Amino acid sequence: MQVLAVLLTFVTAALAQRISIGAPVAEQTLTAGAPTSVSVLKPDSLSASTEVGIAILIHHCNQSPCEDASEQMGSLLYTGSFNPQRGAGFHGAPVQNFSVTIPESIQPGPAVLSVAHANLIGAGPSLFSEITNVTVNVG
Repeated sequence: MQVLAVLLTFVTAALAQRISIGAPVAEQTLTAGAPTSVSVLKPDSLSASTEVGIAILIHHCNQSPCEDASEQMGSLLYTGSFNPQRGAGFHGAPVQNFSVTIPESIQPGPAVLSVAHANLIGAGPSLFSEITNVTVNVG
């Protein structure tokens, strides 16, 4: 029974560390060669966490629905630190906005915008990593 309680604690802590993409939204059209804003949200957590960083990438879809973005992540738009802060938008959730430029070389049509995220959680600490994505259109 104690093992189950410990396991549930780890699962809950990991789920609380998950990020989401607030912008762009699904099916939004992005312009190749132009800057766009990517908003990455991270909910509050009761467990300690230290951010390692994130990477923002975009990949043209070769099929419908788009193929698994974790297999081929595409063009790197940003890599570096992640330090979300509370703001007025997104219902007050901690968020960090990134201005990135969509490559001119990307083909028009559906694409997957992905955010790879890593952080250290708990007193141990343990590494937690994830990839979240949103399907957009490149015009």
